[in-house]
Amino acid sequence: MVHASQPPAGAPAGAPRTGRSRRGARAGFGPGPRLTAVAVAAVLALAACGGGSGSGSGERKQTLIIAENEPPATFDPVQADNSTVDEVARPAYDTLVRYGAGNKIEPSVATGWKVSGDGKSIDLTLRDDVTFHDGAKLTAADVKYTLDRTKKVGIGVAALVTAYDSATVTDDTHLTLKLSRPYAPMIPALTRVYLLNSKLVQQNAGGDDGQKWLATADAGSGPYKLSGYTPNQEAKYVKHDKYWGGFDGQAQSVVFRYLPQAATQKSALLAGDIDIAMDIDPNDWASFEGNGGYTVDKADTNVQLYVFFKMKDSPVATKALREAIASAYQYDQHISAILKGAGKKAVGVLPSTMTCFDPTTPQPAYDVNKAKASLQAAGLSDVSLTMTYLKATAEMEQAATLLQSDLSKIGVNLKLQAITYPEYVQRLKTNKTTPDLGMIYGFPTTPDADAVLYQQFDSRFINNGQNSGGYDNPKVDALVEKAQGLTDENERCGLYKQAQQLIAADVPSVNLSNPKTVTVLRKGLSGYAYQPSHHQTVDVYGVKTG
Repeated sequence: MVHASQPPAGAPAGAPRTGRSRRGARAGFGPGPRLTAVAVAAVLALAACGGGSGSGSGERKQTLIIAENEPPATFDPVQADNSTVDEVARPAYDTLVRYGAGNKIEPSVATGWKVSGDGKSIDLTLRDDVTFHDGAKLTAADVKYTLDRTKKVGIGVAALVTAYDSATVTDDTHLTLKLSRPYAPMIPALTRVYLLNSKLVQQNAGGDDGQKWLATADAGSGPYKLSGYTPNQEAKYVKHDKYWGGFDGQAQSVVFRYLPQAATQKSALLAGDIDIAMDIDPNDWASFEGNGGYTVDKADTNVQLYVFFKMKDSPVATKALREAIASAYQYDQHISAILKGAGKKAVGVLPSTMTCFDPTTPQPAYDVNKAKASLQAAGLSDVSLTMTYLKATAEMEQAATLLQSDLSKIGVNLKLQAITYPEYVQRLKTNKTTPDLGMIYGFPTTPDADAVLYQQFDSRFINNGQNSGGYDNPKVDALVEKAQGLTDENERCGLYKQAQQLIAADVPSVNLSNPKTVTVLRKGLSGYAYQPSHHQTVDVYGVKTG
């Protein structure tokens, strides 16, 4: 949900995608059985032949190449709450349901579903024509295995399906999910649960339920199958000829090419070496908008950039200091100078694009005198703090510098520390190592308010998930968890709005921005559409190469 995808607008190359953000690269790759060194070399040689001017061979024209600024930590889809993993999982795996136009949930492998009256079970009916990449048929047993494994390993998307208890298989195309409690966000959560070939994973389970194997393997049924991976360079996929959805103009092969610098992505796009780039420097958007060979797609997102306060055993455990910091920041400057207008100011912790957003939520404004008064009233002076932010993330780098400058005006010394996303995740595992302030994006996995209010602010995720500052308010927990069990949307929203007000009053974060996402595509591509629930990824099956 939070951090883990490429950065939105204003965060060019190298920026880990927040939402739970990028986690770092892992080596060695292969489909089912591992690729031999010879096979990998052959794949790379083939890819190299496809580079160049974008005209060239027919193979290059049938290859969709997407620039990425950070490789995935794993190809195991259980960690697809991280956008770098989500991006490489989407081509290779299917889900039971998916988000379609207008953020409406629509069938995928599941053709129908029915929630019981008490909200504690879900009957699913599946397609009977889905085949895995090794030719095996996908059945209800694979769905059960995937959910059971997710629950057992307890990482990544497991946080989205905490209510899942068990599943009963009726036959190959029917099963019933049993929940431990009524849980309204369950169907939306299934859009991020990628279905595994149970027999194949069990054959390679090892001692960790296949995590080590899946880090470099493919066990999916999606439109493309992984054919090669060179760490920190590229991941390549080829068409799955037996894909149940069929093909009509989509690419024969797909490549994610890891180019960590914005300038490199720009050069590669202009040279025709890549087709899609999501990390072009904001200063270069206009040059592409004025070039008829490219399309610049700007879209609203559910992404928000935060600074989370360490709520225990830190100077910022004092509310007056948190209020002063929140009042010292130049929010308008952030939107105009850092985002170049491609975004808007945040209002509370929930992005305005999400369900149940409360526009009356109090949001601090830039007011230096108020900030100084807050410090003086609390008897605070000569305060020194440390803030972490993600390396090579343009929006974060500039926002961190701006905040540092703004805080110096009220007598607060802010030391900046650039770290990687894996380092950030590691530091959150104990309160002792949690930074005083941590700047990070939130990438909600669904447009449901629960994806922010529960995932980022429920106390169960302190030192074990996305609750970055250790925020703990039992009243907020109770409201959000009660809302999860309701089916009436108005009732749910009423509780979520109360939670937004309580969180705002506690000031656990500085809510910096709600940025747009900006993607540059070469002329000739069609079908590209930004999907808020899969931020900073590309639905490659939806793109036609022309």
